[in-house]
Amino acid sequence: METPTRRPFASTDSASTVNPRIVAVQNSFGAGSPMQSSPMSETQDESGGDSQALALNDEANEVIAREQHFYLLLNKFPSVFIPFIRALRFDAGVYAFQILANMDTYMQTLPRGFRDFDVSADDPQDIYLLSDLCLYAPREDGEGGIFVSKGHHGRIIPTESNTFTVQWRFRYNGWAYIGRVLEHAEKVSPTDIVVEEITLLISDTMRQLSTEEAIELLESICENLSEDNNVLVIIGRILTIAMQRKNIGVSVAALEFFAALTRVLPSKVWEFLENSTLLDRSGNGGMAAYVLSSVEIINGDYKFTLALIDLVCALTNDVLIGKFTYAVKPSVKAGILLQLFRHLMNVYESFSYWKYEDLHERLKIATRISEVFESIIRIVYCVDEFSEGTEKINGVLFPATQHILDRFLVTDSKPSRCLQPLLGGIEAASRTMEALKNDQDLLNRTYGWIESSLSLAEVLTRARSLLKRAPTQLERKLFGLAASMSVLFANESVLRLKLMQLLNAMVASEWSEKPSLLAYFGSGPAAAFAASLVKAIESDIDYPMQNEIANFVSLVFSTKQQGLSILLLTGKELGLDSKSESEAKKEKEKEKGPVKSLLQALEKKAQQTEEIRVEFTANILESLALAQNTLSTALFESQEDKGLLNKILKLIDQGTEGRVSGLESSETIVRYCYETLRAARGVQLCAVHLHKARKGSSEAKTIISHIVGNLPRLADVAFRIYGYRASLHGNLHRNFDKKWPEARLIRFQRTVLVAGERKYGTGYKYDVEMMDMILGADPIWSGYKSEVEQANLNLSLIDAQSHLFRAWWLLTIALLDWTEEDGKLASVLEEIACKCLTINIEEGVIAPLFQPIVNERCELAFIIIQKLAALSTQKSKSGRVDFKRILRLAHDLIVSGGMEFVQALTEGRQENYRPVLRLLLLSVQELRDEKPDAEITKLVHDLIEQVVARSYSVLGPDALDAFRKPGEGAGEDGPMSKAGEDMLLLTSLLRDCLNINGVV
Repeated sequence: METPTRRPFASTDSASTVNPRIVAVQNSFGAGSPMQSSPMSETQDESGGDSQALALNDEANEVIAREQHFYLLLNKFPSVFIPFIRALRFDAGVYAFQILANMDTYMQTLPRGFRDFDVSADDPQDIYLLSDLCLYAPREDGEGGIFVSKGHHGRIIPTESNTFTVQWRFRYNGWAYIGRVLEHAEKVSPTDIVVEEITLLISDTMRQLSTEEAIELLESICENLSEDNNVLVIIGRILTIAMQRKNIGVSVAALEFFAALTRVLPSKVWEFLENSTLLDRSGNGGMAAYVLSSVEIINGDYKFTLALIDLVCALTNDVLIGKFTYAVKPSVKAGILLQLFRHLMNVYESFSYWKYEDLHERLKIATRISEVFESIIRIVYCVDEFSEGTEKINGVLFPATQHILDRFLVTDSKPSRCLQPLLGGIEAASRTMEALKNDQDLLNRTYGWIESSLSLAEVLTRARSLLKRAPTQLERKLFGLAASMSVLFANESVLRLKLMQLLNAMVASEWSEKPSLLAYFGSGPAAAFAASLVKAIESDIDYPMQNEIANFVSLVFSTKQQGLSILLLTGKELGLDSKSESEAKKEKEKEKGPVKSLLQALEKKAQQTEEIRVEFTANILESLALAQNTLSTALFESQEDKGLLNKILKLIDQGTEGRVSGLESSETIVRYCYETLRAARGVQLCAVHLHKARKGSSEAKTIISHIVGNLPRLADVAFRIYGYRASLHGNLHRNFDKKWPEARLIRFQRTVLVAGERKYGTGYKYDVEMMDMILGADPIWSGYKSEVEQANLNLSLIDAQSHLFRAWWLLTIALLDWTEEDGKLASVLEEIACKCLTINIEEGVIAPLFQPIVNERCELAFIIIQKLAALSTQKSKSGRVDFKRILRLAHDLIVSGGMEFVQALTEGRQENYRPVLRLLLLSVQELRDEKPDAEITKLVHDLIEQVVARSYSVLGPDALDAFRKPGEGAGEDGPMSKAGEDMLLLTSLLRDCLNINGVV
């Protein structure tokens, strides 16, 4: 930091305008501060003072006493030094900067023999200087001295000694004075209490100021320091000496200074750490490890380690904020952070074995290290999934993160010391929390530790699946703690949300053979856990936790946890009970009533659509749909569930009828998204019900009747995606990538690591919070931020409609099995097939993300027509599919520019065109026996020319595989090439085209 320009120490006379120091003091004690008189006033107006004091409560009286004491210390500075410095820290807060920067009194004991003053004629206690007076001696170079100039007045303060104590009245910057005191103390006694208190004051004040104000503060401190000896250098040397001398108080103060300085001048902190002895260098243990082993562990006091954790957090945050500042090389930052996190890992592996004078410090260490580990993993892996290593958007943190993951995610049987504190806390909490209820503070800190451990275990579990690593010891042991987790869930409501998030991560993780969670729960804990889930769902509080329970049910059914699935469905485990145990359970049920299952609780909750959040309803309906696959009967066939069906049909109408343009307010769009998603889950549930229902089921008929009556009207909304803002996304990507080529927009897409946190809204796909941290220093970011948020809203809208489309896709497939039950259904389904083809012709592929939907529309049209064609052979001619219309639509689609048939064929993207080719082939086959028709003939000729002929020229030699006989070369022992399959399909199409009446 450059040494600031020297400013006059004594400048303005005290008789000038309102003293900003007085204003700052009054502000620091509140706007209604009762101290309105002069700082030296010892009395108040008798007419109203007593009555006012009687009206004040105890708290107000305490504030008055503190303010009076503060004024007393203020006017005795610097004669009374340390008490005033402490008062500034604890009472002045953010106003400490202004108070000390605008000092107008200076109390000192006059040097012996000093007589260059005279007494005022009007007041014998008032004196004035006849010459300059040195208040602080200059350095050896003659600079840095502090003087009060000739002519300034002072007031003699009576004392019991024979010395003269004078309070000089003049304006000066107290921070510059403190800087000189610190400089001198560093040379004389660098571990003195004065050094500690000054350093803490600077740190505390700097934290509460803006960056510009904090720099002004540092410049003020350096005002009388030499150019090569600024406050950063001084405190750096103080830290080194204090660590060597094992002075924890001064060491902690210096670490806190550098933690606070990281926000203001981060490059100076990185430069200091690069050359500091704090960290391990080439195998030589750093001073951090030395202080820990030789002082803290012996004394049982860990303030130094806690301060070091704070510094690590500040540096981690700076890596994000300083992404595009290159004052310090990224490799230097990465190396420093790696050393710091290695030290923290060593602390984490051992802290539970140390002695503690204050048990709270043990919990602080455990909680804060767990939090910083979780934070760094999230920062690195929550975005930029496809970049590798240090090339990630937050790659500076990658080496440290890799070290953490390598220590936690151990796959072999070797013991991993870092797992003990992580898992031991969870296991012990299930047995010891009740004993802490008498100490609320200790209990709260313990809750904090367990919550941070659960969160760390969750993010480690998700990271393992994201990185596609093999299952680890950690996950196996987490499954082993399932019974302890069930006890914690039942007894500790504070921990339920974190427990459910961890269980969801465990169930969702990828295994070749996933462990059975039910087996690890054990018989008793499993039933107790299921009962606790039921109670939690039935309550009307803690919506986030209830939402996680609904997600848990969905994961259990979708990941084939069969035993647990049955328990959630029935409330009972698969019985291995003896006959006497079974009879005992039956008797218990007679007394208390039948056991309510979680599925029943969810069904009941789903009917409270007006009382619960839309998102929660959507998740419940999804879990019910997945549960249907395990039920032996369809859900709505029980009498109790008939009301639920009517509710769901209303939700489907509500979520399918409306549409938005994408330009509405964020609240409107988010609400629409969740209503659409809720409707999608309802449609999905109806689809599963139709697959499971008995023929002739009245509930199935109710669904079909509702669909037949409404689907033609709803089809345009159900099968078309509205509101995509192509220009917004195109311009945003282009302009954003041009502005920040090293941080392209696509790199900020959220990964599956934070899948559970991905909500519809302004932060849906692109991590705006991460972008705020990385790009926030650039003034132009604020303009881009609003566009990114609009893009997130628009992608939320598209995603919700995509879910609705795929749900209707499933329901349409389910309806095909009921065409014989309802005579009107076949014509409705044919219209849906035509609607799908028409939408694809009209819209094409608006953007790459729509390609799967376009393909699925084509596939749905083919499946419908294929099924109806099979049924039409049993019907009269009047009931047959209009294949002429289907041929025309399929022809128009495959030759349209949006289809890009030839390019897709060239690139081998069969999923883009195969369903349409099959639909063309099916239509031509069905039209072979028709009378000659001019329109059909024209369409067939065009197909031969535009599709078949051009395809032959594109497919090339690879297509010859289709005509090779066994033993003639490549492909005889393996599957036919994709090009060969295409050639067979096209050749069949050509053959059937030539068989159409009137074509040849």
